[in-house]
Amino acid sequence: MRQAALFRVLLLLAGFLALAAAWTKEDHEIFRLREEIIATEGVNVTFYDFLGVKPSASHVEITKAFRRKSKQLHPDKAKRSFIASRAKPPRTSSGKKKDGVHVSKRPSDREIQKVVKHATERYARLGIVHDVLKGPGRERYDHFLNNGFPIWKGSGYYYSRFRPGLGTVLIGLFLAFGGAAHYLALVLSWKRQVEFVDRYIRHARRAAWGDELGIQGIGNLSNYNDNVSTTAAAENGEEHVVLNRKQKRMMEKENRKESKKAKKEGSSGTATPTNVVTSVGDRKRVVAENGKVLIVDAIGNVFLEEETEDGEKEEFFLDINEIHRPTMRDTLAYRLPQWLYRKLVGRSVQDTPSQAQDPVDDEVTTSAEPETDSVSTPDVSSKKARKRRGKNA
Repeated sequence: MRQAALFRVLLLLAGFLALAAAWTKEDHEIFRLREEIIATEGVNVTFYDFLGVKPSASHVEITKAFRRKSKQLHPDKAKRSFIASRAKPPRTSSGKKKDGVHVSKRPSDREIQKVVKHATERYARLGIVHDVLKGPGRERYDHFLNNGFPIWKGSGYYYSRFRPGLGTVLIGLFLAFGGAAHYLALVLSWKRQVEFVDRYIRHARRAAWGDELGIQGIGNLSNYNDNVSTTAAAENGEEHVVLNRKQKRMMEKENRKESKKAKKEGSSGTATPTNVVTSVGDRKRVVAENGKVLIVDAIGNVFLEEETEDGEKEEFFLDINEIHRPTMRDTLAYRLPQWLYRKLVGRSVQDTPSQAQDPVDDEVTTSAEPETDSVSTPDVSSKKARKRRGKNA
């Protein structure tokens, strides 16, 4: 049943594509002309209505109707009638002319050009309709008129109607390759990195403990934790027994001070990492396929060991979750506009703080000058007093 339904869908698509490919250039011209007449003359206006004849009219009747209609829609006649309509005096709501002298105002050249352009387009459209109904395209138009015009008219028709410019094409290519294609490439690269690190971790665990999920030393660690907890509880109990009230108060004060210091240090914004994974229990070194040295601890954590230029060995924890999953913000379609915005707008934003800091510097210098004056004045006054004392002596 599913195969039969799929076959029917494919058959319909093939028939649809065949019909779309069967539309000729003349069919596209009929589609375009019909849309223009609907936009300018009305929704239900056909070629016959626009020409003023019946669908069963002969070639002679179509020719007569075309001559009569062309005289009405000629651009020169439309221009003269438009200028004459402006020269007539305005009428009241009752249909009578207003009393007094009417001063006619000639329409502007822009208004005349607009009317002439509209009349020229209608006149040219009338000639094309006459050619379609008088030639072999009439049979094709009658077929679409009786059976209905297609909704999808082919990509070639829409491309000829709405042909994009150079800017639109460049923007579309940038969004397609810099957005969708770049995001797809980033996702594929991320998946490869995850698979590579996961294969590394599984290989190291298998080589160290004999199993991909093998964990060594959990029992010893649990016993060690139990012993530590019991000894700590015993020590705390002995201290509670020995200490008196005064000592307890002193210890509570010290604990409060230490907690406050810890809060201040935690909120001081230190650069030291808080959640650092360290190895636990027994450790085994394993050499990977590419020659890298891996260290596996007792709970299955895998570390990459590398030697620096100074000869010091550093360990890096391997975790799949730490690999950054790409988003649309990592694509070129987002990064390039952001970079341009920072380069263009960021300069003006950075210039404003420097300008704002200049008055502060001026205030500092001006405030520093009176201090020097006030400091130097006692020296001058003391010198004058010494001179006076010498003269008196």
